[in-house]
Amino acid sequence: MTKNGTNKRILRADMDKIDPVELRAAHLALRFWMCQDELDLSRNHDLVRHLWCVCLPLWERDVLIAEMAPRLQRLSTGEGMYSDILRASVMRIRQGGDAAQEAARLMAYKQLSGRQCGDLMDLLVDMLGLMREQLSSADWQALALADGQEPTHPSVRLLAEQAGFNRVEQCLLDMAEKRHAVLAFDGLLRGIDCNGMDTAMFLLAKVLACKPLQVMQAVSAQSPLVTMKLLKFRKYSRDLDDMLESGDELHMVLVAEPATREELLDVFLEPASASPWQLQDFPHLLDQAQRAAQALRQAATMAEPGVNALLYGPPGTGKTELAYSLAAAAGLRACRVRTETDEGELMDRSERLSAYVLLQRLLRHDRQCVLVFDEVEDVFDDAAGMLAALLGNGERAGSNKGWINRTLEENLVPAIWITNQVRGMDQAFLRRFMLPMAVGTPPLVVRQRIAQVHLPDDRVPQALREQLARDDKLQPAQFGMASRLLKLLPGADAADAVRQGIAASRRLLHGSGQPHLRQSATEFDLEFLNLAGELAPGRIMAALQRSGQGRLCFFGPPGTGKTEFAHVLAEALERELIVRTSAELMSKWVGETEQNIARLFDSIDPQRSILLLDEIDSLLRSRTLAEKSWEATQVNQLLQCMESFPGILIAATNLADKLDAAALRRFDFKLEFRPLKPEQRLRLLARETLGDADRASELPAPVAERLLHMPGLTAGDFANVARQRQLLGESLSAEQYLRRLMVELRFKAAEQGGVSGV
Repeated sequence: MTKNGTNKRILRADMDKIDPVELRAAHLALRFWMCQDELDLSRNHDLVRHLWCVCLPLWERDVLIAEMAPRLQRLSTGEGMYSDILRASVMRIRQGGDAAQEAARLMAYKQLSGRQCGDLMDLLVDMLGLMREQLSSADWQALALADGQEPTHPSVRLLAEQAGFNRVEQCLLDMAEKRHAVLAFDGLLRGIDCNGMDTAMFLLAKVLACKPLQVMQAVSAQSPLVTMKLLKFRKYSRDLDDMLESGDELHMVLVAEPATREELLDVFLEPASASPWQLQDFPHLLDQAQRAAQALRQAATMAEPGVNALLYGPPGTGKTELAYSLAAAAGLRACRVRTETDEGELMDRSERLSAYVLLQRLLRHDRQCVLVFDEVEDVFDDAAGMLAALLGNGERAGSNKGWINRTLEENLVPAIWITNQVRGMDQAFLRRFMLPMAVGTPPLVVRQRIAQVHLPDDRVPQALREQLARDDKLQPAQFGMASRLLKLLPGADAADAVRQGIAASRRLLHGSGQPHLRQSATEFDLEFLNLAGELAPGRIMAALQRSGQGRLCFFGPPGTGKTEFAHVLAEALERELIVRTSAELMSKWVGETEQNIARLFDSIDPQRSILLLDEIDSLLRSRTLAEKSWEATQVNQLLQCMESFPGILIAATNLADKLDAAALRRFDFKLEFRPLKPEQRLRLLARETLGDADRASELPAPVAERLLHMPGLTAGDFANVARQRQLLGESLSAEQYLRRLMVELRFKAAEQGGVSGV
């Protein structure tokens, strides 16, 4: 019975005709109100207004008219604007208008005084009290039957179904969505003070008809809803709306409104274009790549958990292309985790990791795909900071890194993670990658293939492609950029466009537009090497050919052939010589030199390359001379990299006495390069002036005599004079060549502060 004696039911009989979103919001609002006995409506006008507006669709129209019209009629007696407004409302109600909407409209009038608002508030409180008193168990059953349990938003329902969320998780997602769909419901939650997490858990459990433990599990820091950033749960908030918010990933779903499984996946995936490369195009990685492809295929077929590949190496070395090639070789579809939103905004690291975790859930039954997660260095860069941001609370993730370990151990969809560096990553994370692969600068044969694929245009001379391929600092991405530039300049000279485009990119990345080309005015010959000790060059080559590894230190005065001998070794062993100077590795920023050293060693293919570190004395300076702590740290970093490097390493210096003693002990061969012997000087001068070293006996006697008394001469001095001859375009007699050698020797003596002997 209503207060005026009517027997009509409070709730409308045709609740199935109410908009499902409004019906769900009203149902939840009533449950919140019924489950919180201490909720005082008389003191919270905003709460009353929001609760009234949310519950409006449930009222039986006849009851509203019977209960509200008389009260509004009595309030409308008298004169003035207020009475006129009320009378107009009563008239509209009697003519078929919605009484509840009229009450809500009246609450919005700014002309109403505080007393008048209070009168209306009393009316609404009475009406809500009437609803609370009159609702029977049959009414609740009818409401539940009309409302159902599944999320009302089609995309949220699709997400819940595909992800396999339980009933409590689905209800929480639905509740978060209703905050966006029904503003009055959002306002209602803002008015509910939970006074702590425990109260909130019990309240939500009552509303959702479940156990508090189920709610706590659904919103815990490591729950699927929170780690996937579908929900944000702030357990230290007081108001329920601050405590329970929709997350970024749920926003993406609500904005995209996917209607099918494929559309839902597209919300979190980026298009992965087919790669023009096959595993055979990575001969330096072929064995590892084939094993990885087979393992990924088996893992996908068997749903084997915890199978992850890690491709790491410097930017632009082809890691992404290799990932797609691995997927193709495994017969799997490459699904790349999204890195930016549809609006073009970059996703932060926690958003991308959440998208990855969600995709693992969505694709858990797919046996034909592999996830590709690119640019993950920031995900692992600061595990504590990342997890703290991901968990959405103030907890330090150092004590919770077990969560990300489980992410790497329990994924049912095999994944390929790509990063530019692994330095600084927690060892606990690294140990969990089953298939790690170092992807360094591709060897020459691969760069030649890359140049041919990216620059197939007949207008690009083969000689230019070869020249670019021989530049070990050029990365695959730069060849791709040159190819795109060529397409944008159809009328330009192709060779010039490619050359200038590559030079500009190289200058930007390395400070120089052109590589240091190996050009010598004289032909290098092992005959003119003067190595101290009993080790001949041939024995050294044989030892390196047999073992495939070794650490060598070349030291001696400038011009004695250290760098040239390194080139000869590389050619004899059919390996590419990668030359780096100390200046290229050293940085003014503390810690960056160590990073550069680590990145260099990571980028070298030890099976197909030889690393030459020139001017090593700047990096391996004796630690006893160090004035700053970071100077010793640089030495330590280089020594660690040297010891773990499985290939051939050559360090060259003019100042062996400055090297760290511990560093010297780590070299297998320490080769001292000395100035030319007397007979070598004679034979080299004969070759340069008479065309044949065997004609040394034909040199003028005064020249030969003088040459025998110039002990500091090196092959580099002869090369300097030969370059002068080239520049001047003239031939030099033995006497003229000798005089210029004497000038070179005097300059060296002046630099060293010694006596030239000439």
